[in-house]
Amino acid sequence: MRSNLAVVLIVKRYFIQLFCIALLAVNCVQRPDAANTSPGAGPGVSAKEELPTITVEALKDSIAADTATFVLDVRTPEEYDGPLGHIEGARLIPVRELAQRLDELADVKDQPISVICRSGGRSARATRMLIDAGFQAFNVTGGMQAWRNLAGKQSKSRENPD
Repeated sequence: MRSNLAVVLIVKRYFIQLFCIALLAVNCVQRPDAANTSPGAGPGVSAKEELPTITVEALKDSIAADTATFVLDVRTPEEYDGPLGHIEGARLIPVRELAQRLDELADVKDQPISVICRSGGRSARATRMLIDAGFQAFNVTGGMQAWRNLAGKQSKSRENPD
């Protein structure tokens, strides 16, 4: 009788170990939606749900053409006034305050909003938030860093027209 009890305990221990290994294996396997996240897309935004984007070149052309271009800067006030500067006429609402301040954008609900930050990460989160709230929003690819790089390239090309 004792030997039967020993066998049952060994089998029980074997199944418990097998269950733990299976549980670990399941947790180690990458979720399909986690494999498709876009860089800078932020939490909950996958490559399947690509955000609408606008390049800094297209944004600059839109501003130059004097179309109804609304730019929302979602950086901090220190960044807005800092070394990268800001786009003239851009409205500053830091991303951490955007959810509470959406009502301030009611006057532009019917027009495209170009959302910009330093490099594109925070503006991606803000763009998703705006789209979910019914706005027509576009994430500015590369952010203010790309905007400044574009300005630098254009000034160099004016100096060297060849």
